[in-house]
Amino acid sequence: MALKWTQSKLTKAIGLASVVGAASALSPAAQALKTDFGVEYRATGFYAQSGAFDVAGDPRNDNDNGFAHLIRVKSDFLDEDTGISLHTSVELAGDRWVGDQRGYTGAGANAFNANNKGDNVRLDLGYVQIPFGHTVVRVGRQATSYNNCFLVCDDRRDRVLLIQPFSKTFQVLAIYDRRRDLDTFENTDNGDQFVFGFVSKPMGLDISALYIKYLKNYEGDITQATNTSGPYAVSGADLFSGYISGNIGEVAKATVGANYFTNGKVTTPANNGQFVTEDALSQYIRLEGSVGVMDWGVQYVGAQDGGYISPGFDTYSSLIQNNPESTANPTSLYTMAQSYGVEGYDESVLAGKLTWNVTPKLAITGAVGQLDIDNPAPPGGNNSVSDESTFYDLQLSYQVNKTLRTWVTYGILEENEAGALSGNTLLGALPSADFSQDDVQAASVNLAVSF
Repeated sequence: MALKWTQSKLTKAIGLASVVGAASALSPAAQALKTDFGVEYRATGFYAQSGAFDVAGDPRNDNDNGFAHLIRVKSDFLDEDTGISLHTSVELAGDRWVGDQRGYTGAGANAFNANNKGDNVRLDLGYVQIPFGHTVVRVGRQATSYNNCFLVCDDRRDRVLLIQPFSKTFQVLAIYDRRRDLDTFENTDNGDQFVFGFVSKPMGLDISALYIKYLKNYEGDITQATNTSGPYAVSGADLFSGYISGNIGEVAKATVGANYFTNGKVTTPANNGQFVTEDALSQYIRLEGSVGVMDWGVQYVGAQDGGYISPGFDTYSSLIQNNPESTANPTSLYTMAQSYGVEGYDESVLAGKLTWNVTPKLAITGAVGQLDIDNPAPPGGNNSVSDESTFYDLQLSYQVNKTLRTWVTYGILEENEAGALSGNTLLGALPSADFSQDDVQAASVNLAVSF
């Protein structure tokens, strides 16, 4: 579902005899229209438990479990005469089952895609692609992922995208994004941005960089804002994001990426650099390879002074990040790098994983790593806290055929005095974010169909 930076393959016919037969009776103009349909389905059962959730005076249990499923129907239309195409995806369902009395107000509170709310049957994607020679323009509701999900992961936004190739290995991108506009005639809450960047593949490498400029729709103390929704947190900020990836001989694939936020215009009375008014950096280094039937990976992920990392980034832990914006992971219980620039707030993960490909279809993956957190003192205080937690993760996956995949996950995150749990949109709000005294564990059973 993620936005591809290269032009989509638009000439694949549906190949159904009934459609072909019907098309033969149409006019020549109608015969120039090609269509392609697809379906995405996911079902997940999940469980989360920690003594941290057993809060005095709170009648809820220290564990929760649930079931959710997601259905998206996709359709693409291509006018062969002009090359203009329309791409759509409709979400028919996508939430946690709560009972017959659904009580929808836009979207269910516990949903795969609660960040982009709408009716239960709602538009997921819908954009037109227009070619002008080698130049491609896309307008409408689009999906986007970038920097291996380090900057953004499976998000939805209304955008205008221009892709200009200068060769087979070099493309320039220009984008206008509309990220938020909650209250009419309240422009300080607008979250829109301009994006300029490139994608290049020189000498077997994969290199890309983006510069993002958030429009300055608000400037000043966030507590003085008078509009209902509040100002967009990173109004006026500058963001640089990029990566480089390539093979190290036949041994491994190496990827290095980073996000750099600065120059935000929204301030706080605490003056602690929040909302990226000062420099905020995050980065990752990843090595992955294969030896026989074994796949391996090691990586470092870090954020300094409140640097930003997308919730969807793969940390090798099913409990840390791994929570794409529009397809929630119910076992994600800790989210790194979401303080938006608090000075002195540093986090890092050092992790490794090993996958045993038992058969071409069956794989077992184990991962272990360490989460380090340095939480600065609150304004005027001197009680900064630093702590570390080891995590363990196990996944069993089986690719039944090209259409059907199943997998099971189980993860543990040890207690930490410096961090706070965050939950996710499928599991919902947690009874307590404090896990300074208790480990956290979560498991899921999943089935996915795509064709």
